[in-house]
Amino acid sequence: MKQNPPVLFVDDDENLLMALKRKLRGKFNFDTAVGPLQALEKIKAGNRYAVCVADMRMPDMDGVQLLGEVAKLSPDTVNMMLTGNADQHTAVEAINRGHIFRFFNKPCEDDDLIAGLNAGLRQYQLITAERALIEQTLAGSVKVLTEVLAQLNPAIFGKAMRAKIWCDTIAKSIGYPHPWELGLAALLAPIGYVSLPPTILARLGEEKPLQPLERDVVRRTPEVARQLISNIPRLERVAEIVYLQNRNFDGSGFPADGPLGNELPLGARVLRIFNDLGKIVDSDLVVKQHFDELRQKPERYDPGLLDQIEALLAKEDPSYDKVAYPKGTEHDINLKNLRMGDFLLTDIETLEGQVLLTHGNYVSEIQLQRLRVFQELHQFHEPIRVRRGGHDPEVQIGEAS
Repeated sequence: MKQNPPVLFVDDDENLLMALKRKLRGKFNFDTAVGPLQALEKIKAGNRYAVCVADMRMPDMDGVQLLGEVAKLSPDTVNMMLTGNADQHTAVEAINRGHIFRFFNKPCEDDDLIAGLNAGLRQYQLITAERALIEQTLAGSVKVLTEVLAQLNPAIFGKAMRAKIWCDTIAKSIGYPHPWELGLAALLAPIGYVSLPPTILARLGEEKPLQPLERDVVRRTPEVARQLISNIPRLERVAEIVYLQNRNFDGSGFPADGPLGNELPLGARVLRIFNDLGKIVDSDLVVKQHFDELRQKPERYDPGLLDQIEALLAKEDPSYDKVAYPKGTEHDINLKNLRMGDFLLTDIETLEGQVLLTHGNYVSEIQLQRLRVFQELHQFHEPIRVRRGGHDPEVQIGEAS
């Protein structure tokens, strides 16, 4: 069975911490911190703890304040507090706010402390097991949605995948708090297209002009996307970003009502840029002129963010003429050697002239299965050229908080 992370005891009294070590040696995996600041330093340094037990009265910050910070930095950690009788009212309030799982009266009997710590460890196991289950469910749900989109219209899925890679490239540099959410929002941004009639979907894929009524139907697809994504646990922020992806920085666009300027979620401002960038980038190269073209419509974009993204996507090429994307090595392969995640540099086309997958897209699992079926019935132009070994196209589900 996998061992739990240690229990962390926090107190400004070193003698008390030494006494706890003697009492609990051999019973628990534990660590100590002299005061709240040292405890926070340990957690910020990447140390993981199943349980944190803190004294109520300490210098710099009290136990309630400390455990509130621990809850932000390490949401899975089960927090407990040692209190005197005079502090019980404060401790009960902290429990009611959800920061603290249990508190112990001082002085605490050894048996009571051991029983409480065991309860805390069981609670930690429940929390982490639930998180793992939710993340598996989340990953499975996202995979279903993206595979549906890939099957529905490979060209649109390819643009979404490209936007995801752009998001993955810039997320940390622009200070995005949950980078995995931004990439996921880009990937799911066009999922509302599942509600479109096939005729409109085909025109979109071929980038043909739409009639006014058709444009209005397409314009409202972020509402459908938000409804679909909102049904998946822990994707509330992603759903809101996708809903606001076409709302302009000046407040125009869709939806008609909502935040504007810097009040728009950062993720929505990023998608607004990448949605339009994807329409004018027709290969795996990004050039300075693409951003110059975007600046012809300044009302749409956060100007500072646009400058930042331009610099980030181009920084690998000092000449700034073009940026190779995605990274990896190019290969000429037969169709039987095609892998999920390969980036197509040529179309996959039958000898009869039927194009099954266009260049500039990643190969998904369901597309690969479809190709295997077609191989039994048709012959294809071979070899095909792919780029392999660059960005990982798989959806990564990160920690939500």
